[in-house]
Amino acid sequence: MRIKSLFTLFVLAVLLATLVLGLAGCGGESSPESSAQGPVAATQSQTSSDTSENAEPPVVEDLPSPVSEPQTEETAVPAIEPEIEAPADQPILTWARDAGGLSHCDRMSVYSDGRIEAVVCRARTSEPMAYGALDEGQLAQVLGWAAEYASFSRREMSISSAVSTTQLFGTGSDVPALEVKVEIAAFASRLFFSLTGTQ
Repeated sequence: MRIKSLFTLFVLAVLLATLVLGLAGCGGESSPESSAQGPVAATQSQTSSDTSENAEPPVVEDLPSPVSEPQTEETAVPAIEPEIEAPADQPILTWARDAGGLSHCDRMSVYSDGRIEAVVCRARTSEPMAYGALDEGQLAQVLGWAAEYASFSRREMSISSAVSTTQLFGTGSDVPALEVKVEIAAFASRLFFSLTGTQ
């Protein structure tokens, strides 16, 4: 009889313990783990539950965009081009004589319009510039040479050791033969002597 009452007390104790644990699991009391988290964890959990229940979208204020300095286009300063001068009137035939026993420094230029300019100097003194013009036949001859032949230069030495240089500024493509160069040089020297009255 005593064993039976002990067994009944044991069963009641087990049932009572099960009932207490069941109530604790249903949220009647806080579990030891949740109480061990402390007040900070409880506050955070309460805050998160409050925000989840009454969650409002965060207010995003329109922040002013970073002020960018106005971009100013650099005004290009126009380059001042120098005035292009017309090219100097270039001769198409020149003749010169330098040094020698009489200290020659003679110069002559023939232009495409037929003008002739010449100067004579002896022993470091120069005479005034002499001017002349080709006749129609001479001008046609010089223009024909300049149109047919490429530019060339011919040097010749006279008995007086003076060196004469003849230059044709041609626009053609043919290279003149030696005979043609001699002919043009002789023409230029005769022209100079007849214009200046010298030899």
